[in-house]
Amino acid sequence: MTIQRNKVINLGLFFLLILVGACKQKRIESIPAFTWKTESPEKLGLDKNVLNKFIADIKDSTLYGVDALVVVKNGKIAFEEYFNGSTADSLHDVTSVGKSITSALVGIAIEKRYITGKNEPVTGYFKDYKIKEQSPEKEKIRIRHLLTMTAGWACDDWDAGSPGNTMHFPDVPDDFAFTLNLPMIRANGEVFSYCSGGANLLGEIIRRRSGVSLKGFADKYLFHNIGIMKNEWFVVPKPPHYEFAGGGNVLRPRDLARFGLLYLNKGEWQGKQIIPKDWIRESTSKQIETNEDGDYGYLWWIKDYRYKNKTVKGFEASGNGGNKIVVIPELDIVMILTGSAYGSEYVEGEQARKIIEDYVIASIK
Repeated sequence: MTIQRNKVINLGLFFLLILVGACKQKRIESIPAFTWKTESPEKLGLDKNVLNKFIADIKDSTLYGVDALVVVKNGKIAFEEYFNGSTADSLHDVTSVGKSITSALVGIAIEKRYITGKNEPVTGYFKDYKIKEQSPEKEKIRIRHLLTMTAGWACDDWDAGSPGNTMHFPDVPDDFAFTLNLPMIRANGEVFSYCSGGANLLGEIIRRRSGVSLKGFADKYLFHNIGIMKNEWFVVPKPPHYEFAGGGNVLRPRDLARFGLLYLNKGEWQGKQIIPKDWIRESTSKQIETNEDGDYGYLWWIKDYRYKNKTVKGFEASGNGGNKIVVIPELDIVMILTGSAYGSEYVEGEQARKIIEDYVIASIK
């Protein structure tokens, strides 16, 4: 089964969100500039014929809805192709891939002491909100429950009838109040239930504790440090005008590859630890089982991939439309898929896995 249901509508269209312009801040001087190196697939141990078959299958529509594929092997770009008018400089709405970026920002916020830790109660950060649906179990919701999608409230983006489904957001005056007032239906930490509202609360906690916008925080502590200088973030156009931490990032494919490479390198970039190594390990390890294709870490999917006659473990950020960051440490590979087939279960699920396994992984000699 696919990990994103077509019931989760492209949030960029759904909310009529406003783009935040890219900031002009300079990269911290202590980190050397990084420029991508490219190498032929053959020199990096990839079969070019298999990769060329991918291009052919795009052109004859065997595969569809793909805007870009970037493959990084051994730290170098081994393969890079763009389709449907997309280019290397095109900013792309990557939807829920942004949840994994939010996960990184939470880890940084904890390391910088803006947040005490993942066991902090969530409601304590929202004392200015009147929570009508209060209960002892709601008081027990911790940051880790939002990271693992295991808060016990009635929130499931894959169930159109769920009280907390994000489809209700346009009809409520305040999205945070809406989520915080959801009824509790089970104990925390027991069941995986995909809830973008919880990810949004994490972004707001970072904003409140740091005193800067979520984009400003990301630029300062993450993006600019790894050379991502051009990016945008969707802002919800109603009060409190927040940046959508559940999937509002707009980025270029090569910059998504930088983020993936950062995780492959356990949070280190050009000799500097950008994200704590322990946070990378925890985030990309199984924290909860799901009924979907893979387990779940801290806003990352944990998966097995077919490689020759065995399986290899990896992790991926995944978003509606066929958007992916796939990292497989054992193979020293990062894959970036961008697509615009929003609402297609097939493109995000079965087709994406086919591209990952039958073209990219299959090309490894």
